[in-house]
Amino acid sequence: MILGFVTSKDLLNWQNAPASLPHFQFYERHCAIIRTTCPEKILPVIARFDIQQDVVVKTLMSVRQLPQRLRQKSVTPFGLHSFTLLENTATELCYGLRGQFWRADFGLEDIPDGRAYGTPLKSGNAKLLLRYQVRQLAGDRYELCTETFIHCPDRATRLKMAGYWLAIRMGSGWIRQRTLKAVKRELEKAG
Repeated sequence: MILGFVTSKDLLNWQNAPASLPHFQFYERHCAIIRTTCPEKILPVIARFDIQQDVVVKTLMSVRQLPQRLRQKSVTPFGLHSFTLLENTATELCYGLRGQFWRADFGLEDIPDGRAYGTPLKSGNAKLLLRYQVRQLAGDRYELCTETFIHCPDRATRLKMAGYWLAIRMGSGWIRQRTLKAVKRELEKAG
């Protein structure tokens, strides 16, 4: 896997692919080690985390939404609330998104639930799965990982997504890392 591009060969040996999106062409992963005596609080902190509270993330998202702002008077800030909750267990949160992410307005589909997320994609749309997983390392040390999986059903969509992926990958990764650090700080501060 190079630059987060996943080949068919990569998928043959992939460990822990999400059940909701077992086939994908783009992937990114970031992790943080958190010391806490309350691991059950890690995923709820993620679920309620507002990326707009981080000035760097807010700035990056504002830059991403600038083309949309230039066309419209008001733009709904993009965040976790834009996603559909697909799975919520003690160790995993999965969120889904469908659309044309490279468009100024993201071209998002309305996805009311996991069943709608699982339906076949329209040609030209992509499917994204954002997963957070927690696993105990030792004692009070836990690893919190965030992974992004993106599936494109056809070559034309993959090519559009590839250009967008290369443009946003660094910024997207930085957002994920800052989110993990903020969650780590909040949990470790609380003890």
